[in-house]
Amino acid sequence: MQALFKLTSISTPADYEIFKGLLLEYAGRDLDDPKNSTIWKDIEQLPGRYAAPEGAVLLASVGDELAGCGAYVATAQTGVAEIKRVYVRDGFRRQGLARALTLALVEQARLSGYQTAAICTWPHNTLALALYQELGFVPMDSFREPSKAHLIFLGLPLGQPQQDTNSLSE
Repeated sequence: MQALFKLTSISTPADYEIFKGLLLEYAGRDLDDPKNSTIWKDIEQLPGRYAAPEGAVLLASVGDELAGCGAYVATAQTGVAEIKRVYVRDGFRRQGLARALTLALVEQARLSGYQTAAICTWPHNTLALALYQELGFVPMDSFREPSKAHLIFLGLPLGQPQQDTNSLSE
């Protein structure tokens, strides 16, 4: 049985403190190269590039437990939003939360006027790659600086609303 997820958009300083805590947790356990990650700059500058209208953050909960987060930010390419920081805490993994977060972020980016949702990840992140490909993301040119060329870049055109029947509570 899948859990019912509540996804909440954030905007207050208190919300961003919660997001910061999740980013620190994510950096400490799931980042492939934390020393060279942009996450540290993001944490220092919150809300920074995550603030509306160019960006957005979703916090996910199950009941009264914080389960994860995800965000999107504008890229240097006009009309392209990068989905970032999709993080699911251990006790909530393999229940469809990463899918729910990704689909909700894709839809929010579409509603905000972006034409493409983009994701980059490490080649060995096979579970995430399989999910993104299942959701319709396809290879695209890098939307990041050349030093990130070792990552896999995927994009999804945002012409139509995304549909998903997984359990998602608002």
